[in-house]
Amino acid sequence: MGQILSIINGASPQNSRSDDALNLSIPAKFKIQVVGDEKQVSARLQQYNIIDKKEEITRGVVGKNCYDYRSCEQEEDLEEQKLSIEVRWIKHYSSEYKILLVGEGDFSFSASLAVAFVSAKNITATSLDSIEFLSTNYKNALSNINKLRSLGAKVMHDVDATKMANVFPFNCMRFDRVVFNFPLAGFFPYESKGAVIWRHRILVQQFFENAKSMIHINGEIHITHKSNGFFKEWNLEFIASSVGLRLIEEVPFNLKDYPGYRNKYGFGGDKNFNCIPSKTYKFGLKKPNEKGGSYFLK
Repeated sequence: MGQILSIINGASPQNSRSDDALNLSIPAKFKIQVVGDEKQVSARLQQYNIIDKKEEITRGVVGKNCYDYRSCEQEEDLEEQKLSIEVRWIKHYSSEYKILLVGEGDFSFSASLAVAFVSAKNITATSLDSIEFLSTNYKNALSNINKLRSLGAKVMHDVDATKMANVFPFNCMRFDRVVFNFPLAGFFPYESKGAVIWRHRILVQQFFENAKSMIHINGEIHITHKSNGFFKEWNLEFIASSVGLRLIEEVPFNLKDYPGYRNKYGFGGDKNFNCIPSKTYKFGLKKPNEKGGSYFLK
């Protein structure tokens, strides 16, 4: 179910962005596609009934003081206080946690959490792919999305996990868990192994840099990732350390722990890929006395 965040030489991906997405330059010769400017994001969110008129009018305040903005986190906290729902768990995740999921494929992982929790009001599930792409390539995507929304989850598309921290409404949201399952930068058959690994490390680093600004002080960033061969050479722990994160623990991943989850190929095929062996790596903010590493990828 990996998200393909395309970092390619001047070319746009053919299968993962809507027409209104923007291209921004990053260092060297690579490009990465992003979610779009504020007006475009606002328009997409209005389509999914996330922004009301009051939010639209006061939207300019967000960048100045997120916590004075009642439509964001404070208002969600007030809603939570009104709920008296039994706390439910599925593996590492509690229904009490505010959970952001990025890079979703057919949204089956998000749906698995939502069904386990009964109420999904604390879940925000996102995909890089457009709703049109999902409905065309994943036969169960729309039913999973409908299930999530019926249980109260927020579902958004065209969200780039390497840029989202600076984009409304994510720039005024904080989470207990940010989850990225099986990240993938794309397929590059004509490049050397070292170049391909470098691309994936860039993807992970940029995701970490965004996610770390979106978690509470005791929050966690989870990456589920294959743990052998080529994938092990990404060296997630080193990348995390370079941006001020620490490895809390790594635990074996078992697909059966998440009923209904189907891990999809990142290029949009509706087939499942072999995720054995894999681990879930949990990262948190470094403590004040812990030293950070160097930004070796820049």
